[in-house]
Amino acid sequence: MEPLKIELNRWQVGQYECSAPDYIEPEPVKDPVPAKVPGCVQYDLLRAGRLANPYAGTQAAFEAAWVAKRDWLYETVFHIPAALDRYSTAVLKLWGVDTFCEVWLNGVHLGNMDSAYCSYELPVEKGLLLPRKNQLKIRVKAHGRMIEDKLEDARRLKRGDETEGLLGKSLIRRYQRSFFTASSLLNVGTGVLGIGIHRPVELFLYPGAYVVDAVYGTEYRKAMEGDLEAVAKGHVTVFLNEGSGSAKVNVRILDRDGVCVWEEDYQAEGPEKRLQTVIRNPKLWQPAGYGVPYLYTLEISVYENGEQTDRYTRPMGIRETQIVQQTPEGEKTFYLSVNGQKIYVNGQNYIPMDYLKVYGTREQYENLFMLLEQQHVNLIRIWGGGAVEDRWFFEECDRRGILVWHDLFLHSNVYPDYDPEFVQRFLREVEGILKTIRSHPCICLICGGNEQWEGWDEYGWQQELDRFYGESLPLVHAPRLVKELCPEIPYLCNSPYGGKYAQSPIEGDCHCWGNYYNAFKDPLFVSETCWTGESYSRPETLEAYMDLDVSRFEGIGWGERWTKLTSRPLVCRRPFSSWFDVSSLRAYLYGLELEQSLADYNALSQLRFMSPHNSGLIYWSFNKGGPLFQFGCVDYGGRPMMSYYVVQRLYKDVAIFPCRDAKDVRVMLSNHLTRQVQVTVEGFFLDGNGEILQKLKEQAVCGPGQVVQALTLPDRYVQIHDRSKEIFFVRAKMDGKVVSEDLLLFCPYGELEIVPKPIAAAVKEIGEGLWELTLCAAGIVQRAEIESNIKIVCDDNYFPMMPGQKKCVRITALKQEEEGQEVRFFVGQAGGAKTVCLKAGRIGSI
Repeated sequence: MEPLKIELNRWQVGQYECSAPDYIEPEPVKDPVPAKVPGCVQYDLLRAGRLANPYAGTQAAFEAAWVAKRDWLYETVFHIPAALDRYSTAVLKLWGVDTFCEVWLNGVHLGNMDSAYCSYELPVEKGLLLPRKNQLKIRVKAHGRMIEDKLEDARRLKRGDETEGLLGKSLIRRYQRSFFTASSLLNVGTGVLGIGIHRPVELFLYPGAYVVDAVYGTEYRKAMEGDLEAVAKGHVTVFLNEGSGSAKVNVRILDRDGVCVWEEDYQAEGPEKRLQTVIRNPKLWQPAGYGVPYLYTLEISVYENGEQTDRYTRPMGIRETQIVQQTPEGEKTFYLSVNGQKIYVNGQNYIPMDYLKVYGTREQYENLFMLLEQQHVNLIRIWGGGAVEDRWFFEECDRRGILVWHDLFLHSNVYPDYDPEFVQRFLREVEGILKTIRSHPCICLICGGNEQWEGWDEYGWQQELDRFYGESLPLVHAPRLVKELCPEIPYLCNSPYGGKYAQSPIEGDCHCWGNYYNAFKDPLFVSETCWTGESYSRPETLEAYMDLDVSRFEGIGWGERWTKLTSRPLVCRRPFSSWFDVSSLRAYLYGLELEQSLADYNALSQLRFMSPHNSGLIYWSFNKGGPLFQFGCVDYGGRPMMSYYVVQRLYKDVAIFPCRDAKDVRVMLSNHLTRQVQVTVEGFFLDGNGEILQKLKEQAVCGPGQVVQALTLPDRYVQIHDRSKEIFFVRAKMDGKVVSEDLLLFCPYGELEIVPKPIAAAVKEIGEGLWELTLCAAGIVQRAEIESNIKIVCDDNYFPMMPGQKKCVRITALKQEEEGQEVRFFVGQAGGAKTVCLKAGRIGSI
């Protein structure tokens, strides 16, 4: 007989008086609204017509701030779909509440929560549950009122007076980036804190003994005979009912074919059993691009009185990770090593998907992983302003070979480590995070937090404060827990961290903001990087989530109306693109996106091709957590933006980069494969009409991890006759196939003058939600642009083309649209009208 899981997903929520006494069973609210769990109160009120859309603009955001300043009562009634007497134990699991709450079941107080980062398991006493009409109430309490007794002591932190800002960020253990600190993910001049139940609530019924926790940390070593062997050290924790005696536990490790490679039986006479496994010649888990992410299966079965009472399974990978900070010769370095192999990191800083409810839907997560794989990403950084994900998220990373750099949730701020209660809350949170992630082979690094030491060095804190508040959390407290719970996983105190100052390019990792000029410092490892300019989400996303019509913002005065609506001034400096079309909001959004992508291109190219000591890039940031002005190469609606494709091209295993070096023109070649490659490099100088002025071809050999000059043309730049009408197009071929293409301009992007010629296009459906688009250019294409009326991702987009060039692009639908919806693709170039419109059939036609 297996355990029974009951998902509690029919809820209502209503405002509850803050003045009502705590720890007394709440009375039902009079006028509740239907609630989605997981979710947040703001969206429930919005659906019920009781709150204006907080994303609609500055005024709407201010008008929504009151929600987090009230208490809210969630209520549900549920039945038990089985005979209760068959189960001996019941546990209510709350995976996450934002943030403070008390829980009541059938009139009995089960417990409280005080951290949005923690999951809670509340035991339910035998006899409390009813076969029908069980009443569960969760009173979620106003953020600010729960820290009122901490405010006097917190004056020493000098973080202001508002819980929406730095003060709340210091004292409340919830999604750190959402606090308004001059900017936030809402970014309209004020903060709106989410509140509610943002992760699932589930009731588990167990017929007897069950697995509470199972962890295996693995390492491998050479056996006496020279073969490889893996040693898996772990323990299994089993819950035993009082007076039930012992339970029999069977632990097995299975390979991919279901063959048992190790097994042990034992009698669980106490809660915990430590085990050690030896597997000869194991198959190792390898990250994407470096081998197969091989997974075994850990399977645990529990029996009482001859009857199975629980069965627990999880993937298990054998690997060894290290952060190497010194070469054998004593030179400073910083790189990630997996199974002894240096990994060149193509990474993304992932932020929570939603500014208010934090987490996305399963469909959104599936799209996220598809976008990461299409972009050649091999590492995700869950950074200190984010949130802890669930087991499914990490198992997807395990399965796909995507490494995870996991911060603890300290983010660009000081914290009250003078308060023992706060320190204990933080340690309880860290313990829960470590127990969630530690058995996943994808976890390659645990980091104590984000930009605390940078803040101390660079933000002026030293002239504000009498000491570095919060320093002890990642420096003293957290590493003790990491050493105790997962000693085989490397620990880094903070990011960035190392050298004389935190942002040192010669020691530790670096956050390369304003990355074009910082790239010339040749940093060892870049854990955040992008240009300092930001952009909005796509027009379709703004319309969907801000309740506005983009077409209404055009003509004289549209910018003033936009600034009045959003508090965002227009950004008109475009140093990289010289693209100054501000005739409408749509044109402005395009220009900002173009500017960001060209700035990212220039900067990331410097880091990959011109920084010989650099061993990894983690882009800031992969996604936007709200629709308005902020960083991110995937917009709030899940649409990949121009910078997404810039990063995609620069994260290829083999890539080229044409550049000007004083009077010379060079082509750099970079190889991130583990083997040497032979590449044919072709170069074409063309005039504005597309006529070839000079053609070049060179063979180049590039070793693993190397950057070489594949082509050098002395004094070629000074031979350019008209810098606005000549270009240099280059491509790299391996085994006759083009693997990388690029375009070198000799003038700003917006000043290039070429004769516009059409692009021919044809589309073919090759599977459900899959198409192949064939383009043929009649002339020079500065940037071919592919758009659609549905959400798509391409294996290339926003790319240059030569006259006569034919290119096939594979397109994948990102979102499962409505059955029968017509699909259209639009093809254009360089900011012009999308001149080719292709009807591609309807969803579900194959």
